[in-house]
Amino acid sequence: MYRFSLYWDTIRYMKPEQIFYRLRKILKLPCTFGIVPESKHGEISVVQTIEELDFDPVFLARFPVEELMEDKITLLHETEIFQWNAVWSFPNHTPLWNYNLHYFEYLFSLIKAYKDEGDRKYLEKCRRIILAWIRYNPRDNGGVGWEPYPTALRLTNWLAVYTYLYAEITKDADFNEVFVHSVWEQYDCLARHLEKDLLGNHFFEDLKALILCALFFNDDAMLRKSLVEFHRQCSEQILADGMHFELSPMYHKIIFEDVMRVAVALRGSGNQDEEIESYLQSMLDAAYSFEEGLDRLPLFNDCGNNVAKSLDAICKAAKEHFNLIPVYKDQFPDSGYYIFKQGEWKLIVDAGKPGPAYIPGHAHCDAMSFELFKSGKPVIVNCGTYAYQCEERVFFRSTEAHNTVMADNEEQSRCWGAFRMGKRASIEKVLLGANDIKICMKNQFGHQIKRRIQLGKGRLLISDVACHRRLKTYFHFVHMDDEVTIDARGEHTEHTEPFEKSFEVLYAPEFGIKEYITAMEISADEKTVVSINFN
Repeated sequence: MYRFSLYWDTIRYMKPEQIFYRLRKILKLPCTFGIVPESKHGEISVVQTIEELDFDPVFLARFPVEELMEDKITLLHETEIFQWNAVWSFPNHTPLWNYNLHYFEYLFSLIKAYKDEGDRKYLEKCRRIILAWIRYNPRDNGGVGWEPYPTALRLTNWLAVYTYLYAEITKDADFNEVFVHSVWEQYDCLARHLEKDLLGNHFFEDLKALILCALFFNDDAMLRKSLVEFHRQCSEQILADGMHFELSPMYHKIIFEDVMRVAVALRGSGNQDEEIESYLQSMLDAAYSFEEGLDRLPLFNDCGNNVAKSLDAICKAAKEHFNLIPVYKDQFPDSGYYIFKQGEWKLIVDAGKPGPAYIPGHAHCDAMSFELFKSGKPVIVNCGTYAYQCEERVFFRSTEAHNTVMADNEEQSRCWGAFRMGKRASIEKVLLGANDIKICMKNQFGHQIKRRIQLGKGRLLISDVACHRRLKTYFHFVHMDDEVTIDARGEHTEHTEPFEKSFEVLYAPEFGIKEYITAMEISADEKTVVSINFN
């Protein structure tokens, strides 16, 4: 009965089309728009790309060109000696690491070195890596490299590579033919295996890649069909306040990049789309407001600092291609994020739901949580996301891993598996003041908890209330020094003194990095009041 209840509480939120296409996937049946590319591609057109993003210095620093030239590759802080041969899957690394291997983002380090130095060794290395993938990853063999998500990202990157190296590639007729044929084959495969069972950011990536490939191959039928669905997904996935609906600051930047890439490519082909471009300003404002003045992204839901492009690169691209300047905002009511500032302190509060009901795979138990920064550096933090398929995944999604509260040891939401969520928390009410916010949440069992967060001069005050229930309030400190002191108390008539304990927990500011930081749990009956003082 427990397992049945868990499955029911997960499936009942899904869209019927997700269940339909999941069954088709299990039966190994295709998933298309009812249209696939022509059996043979015709003339091609170079697709305009975004240099400010492809050559973002922060992004390129993740893939040291010296390592690549020595046949080493570093992804998500894990390095592998790789001869670019028949082995394109490493069981000693996480599935996410193997996904990244097939994205081919590291090629941009080689291209940038070639552009800067003019040394053909970088060009030849790039050519060798591409040919190795084509040779050792045939379509019939399948594998991780042919799954839709890495295929969509690889196609986007390969089309950009073709744009930057067009003069060199077209001089080598044999390589040009092999490269273009492989792009077409991947395009054809993606068009037959769209992620309609997942939707969300995965389906968005599929659509972006289809549009870019349709422009590349002058496939007008696919372009029209893909754009209709892309418009629909933009309308659903980009909230009115500009935030992406999966409510991860990291995925928001990724989706914002996708929208910019499609808009730039359409402009370059003479097909400017004003509807798509209309989302850019609000998305830019959201990305800027979250990260403005900070050393890293705030860690809400699945989020890490080493996946999306840097804020500086995103702002430069928006200015260069669309003449957009970010506007700072402190309220995002549709996504539930609110920002408060007091001198050198910046507080970001999550007063939103876990995520879209039918795709909560990147959601955490972080309702009513917050992160606090001083002069851009994190002080009180959520614990982040280390990896997706790992034993620590349960902890990183838990209530305990966030600066929030639970009642009677009940998790806010029922997270299970790597990306599943059964019963989940809901936000009942939000009241916003000049320097404070009041939030009322119901956890997965319908038990109500109220929280008030006040940011004043010299202190942060957090009050939690739940009638007839034992509360546990969590805080996680990094870069904590003697300037911060904590005063906690309970306010129930029978239990005036709360119980406090400190312990070490895992912290993952980036994917692939985990370290230990100090956490504090404060528990009391019915009400806790915690004052964090900045001396």
